Amino acid sequence: MILFVCTGNTCRSPLAAALARARGYEAESAGLAARQGDAATPQAVRAAARRGADLTAHRAQNVTESLMARAERVLVMTDAHGEYLRTAYPAWAHKVAVLRPMIPDPYGGGDGVYELCAQALLDALDNAGIR
Repeated sequence: MILFVCTGNTCRSPLAAALARARGYEAESAGLAARQGDAATPQAVRAAARRGADLTAHRAQNVTESLMARAERVLVMTDAHGEYLRTAYPAWAHKVAVLRPMIPDPYGGGDGVYELCAQALLDALDNAGIR
């Protein structure tokens, strides 16, 4: 399983996981500061749907030791996310990698911002070998 991690688990990481699942991968997402149970933003749901992915059932969750242990890879959106996870979960630090390009947070933006985010995620997935 690939675990995607961002901050709030309502935009970037759930969108990345949905895009990876649409490519046939087992993927989950989590946040460093998620409000447990929050839905994906409507803009993320629409951006996913435009690419054949579904986020309608997504509910935010925080990163846990169990998720880190289960993941084969942990892909994060920014260097800061990576640094945090490597420090908080040193036993799993070898699994953590930052997506390139790094993915800016689209939270609060309109559909156009989320479209840019989705395209950046697709490019980053390609760069990470998730095709």
